[in-house]
Amino acid sequence: MTFRLHRVLRQSVVCALVLPGILLLRGLASGDEALQPPIDRKAWMVSSPTQPLKVLKAPSYGPDYPNLTDYMRVLERFPLQGERGWRGNYLGDPNLGFFGDPDSSEMGLRAMGNYIFVMALLAADPAYDDSVTGISREHVLKRARQCLDYMTRSHVTGDIVCGDGKKWGDHWQSAWWAAKMALGAQLIWDRLSPEQRERVERVVTHEASRHLSRKAPGGSFRDTKSEENAWDTEVMAAAIALFPKHPKAPEWRAKLIEFDLNSLSTLDDQTSSAIVDGRPLKEQVYTENVHADYTIENHGAYHTCYMSCPLHSLAWGYYALTSAKQPVPEAQFHHFVDVWERMKPTFLDRRFAYVEGKDWPRYAYGMYFIMPALVTLQQQFGDQAAREIEKRRFRTFEEEQYSNGDGTFFGKRFTLNQMMHRLSEYETDCYANLGACYLLHKGKGAFVKPPSGADYQRMVSGGFVSEPAEFSVSHSPELFSSFAWKALNGRYPIALFIPAGMDDAAEWGLNNLTGRIEAAGIDPKLTRSEHTDRVDWAGFHTAGRLTCFSAENSRPAYSHEIEYTVNTERGTALIDCRFIAHQPITVNSIEGLRLLVQSDIFNKGRRRYLSDEGSKLVTFDLHGPQPEKETMTNIRVGDAWVNIDNRLGIVRLHGSEPFVLRNSNRRNAPWGSIHFDALDCPAPDGPRRFGAGDEILHTRFLLVAGDARKTARLAEDANSGIGREERILTSQPRPR
Repeated sequence: MTFRLHRVLRQSVVCALVLPGILLLRGLASGDEALQPPIDRKAWMVSSPTQPLKVLKAPSYGPDYPNLTDYMRVLERFPLQGERGWRGNYLGDPNLGFFGDPDSSEMGLRAMGNYIFVMALLAADPAYDDSVTGISREHVLKRARQCLDYMTRSHVTGDIVCGDGKKWGDHWQSAWWAAKMALGAQLIWDRLSPEQRERVERVVTHEASRHLSRKAPGGSFRDTKSEENAWDTEVMAAAIALFPKHPKAPEWRAKLIEFDLNSLSTLDDQTSSAIVDGRPLKEQVYTENVHADYTIENHGAYHTCYMSCPLHSLAWGYYALTSAKQPVPEAQFHHFVDVWERMKPTFLDRRFAYVEGKDWPRYAYGMYFIMPALVTLQQQFGDQAAREIEKRRFRTFEEEQYSNGDGTFFGKRFTLNQMMHRLSEYETDCYANLGACYLLHKGKGAFVKPPSGADYQRMVSGGFVSEPAEFSVSHSPELFSSFAWKALNGRYPIALFIPAGMDDAAEWGLNNLTGRIEAAGIDPKLTRSEHTDRVDWAGFHTAGRLTCFSAENSRPAYSHEIEYTVNTERGTALIDCRFIAHQPITVNSIEGLRLLVQSDIFNKGRRRYLSDEGSKLVTFDLHGPQPEKETMTNIRVGDAWVNIDNRLGIVRLHGSEPFVLRNSNRRNAPWGSIHFDALDCPAPDGPRRFGAGDEILHTRFLLVAGDARKTARLAEDANSGIGREERILTSQPRPR
């Protein structure tokens, strides 16, 4: 959904609070009236009244955090949110209801499958403490069964329709929703009636069996099918777990192996004689969904969410099979570790870097998908780094959930207690994946010991160049840096320079650190790139150009030349960017540097900018209403150099313009999920005309991982003599 639609949802909330019909709408939301499909979805755009938890247990960060008690403390907060999103008395039946969106597609059923799984987990687990929400175990079980009836009966095999007047199922993603529902039903199987069990079996066997005649799709560049194939394996594993004696169980297992192997598949697999589950790979793999270097592209480029999504589904399949003591095929972990090892060096302090951009909400989507995979990596492969990353990710989720105090993970930041579209999906996705972690840990009964600090840093450090995905990465204990020659939106550069302890400042927007221009009459689809890339023990070097073409005559309009040299050992980088016109063009805006700086709940909305001109504290109102229209306020924060929070320094090496922070008045990342500002040098100006051969913009900056004192010293050194900045940066061959 676009940010505009998200604003529509917010507007609907505001309107609902003042319109005379508010009592009627709230009555609908509370589930007190009988519902007849199709339901007016506009009524569901009302946010439920926020209620605080009755008991808010504080986190306890012991040496074994997160343990089972920690997971349950987080999970047992869900029923309060579940009640706010409950729609009862469906079709006049007091024993039938649903959670969230009445849509028969992903926006309704995905959250509903998650809901059933989490509510069933809490109903079945003796550790659930109902004093937290005031919602009894019996009531939680009742809701799980009511929603289970709605979901099984409104399926294409059932006797009723969803709230939008349609049935669900046979959808490209419906097997995924059915799997979560099935694994929830498994947890309360002994408390379901024979009729309920029959309905579950009917839905699950249908969604599993419809794949038996399918071939797994493939795609490596721009649009992988790895996550689609992997999520279809979930329902096959769930079907085997629940109905191991079903006549089609052997076929499900065979198809499970086939889709497992074609989820994280590479071209080399098609000629490999390696034996997996009794047969050579070349006889089983017919797709290419992962590049040879184990990077994965989706939505147009390398995408961290789609590195973690197939791992997450394979981990759910592992849980399904082990929960029923069914054998796990070798195929379940085909290239599982390979993809993880490629992903591991992109983990920062508490989240992964999105080196080619992100189009999902920040600190949410993708960040919860990786959680079951992290636990699986520990249990199957003894991965200690995965345990440390699990701890850091879990703590980030709990801290935000705890600060909200109402059972939501992201409610005060961007989901705003609305149970529509993807908003309830984000919340319930997170709960379900943490629930899977809890059950995986509980089933194993032991936790992998996390590594020491030094060992952990060694495990996540390293560098590589991905030729197919066109990006470079270098990670040391002091600094993460990367450069990408394309992004999700097209051929736009993204450079990252993130000192340790600064990942809460990083944002993944286009042209980060490279500057940008906005020129009239450019066709971005025609943009071409050429570049060379090198990584060594001390960092990496990349150099090249992006050529942008005129939409009118398809000739080169201007080029963007970039050279980026990083020395992670010294904690410095040099970035040189130049825009050159190739034909007469009008440039509407020129922006130098363009360092995007997050500032939100993770740093308490406070950033201090230190410079040769003094110190400025820039704050963001974390709890105020978000304006409908974004406005930017220019704040001068330095002349020759600037340092952010005494951690990240930038030194100007070319030109004379000051550093200007363009301060936004609202959360402006996708879905309104986070607030960020832009540090520019120079700041954008008005339209200008350039002729062929003219230099439009030239910037040159020294980037510094360190405090203001180090930044000031390097600024003086770099400008004191010709070539001094190169000597500061030069990468030397690894000493022998």
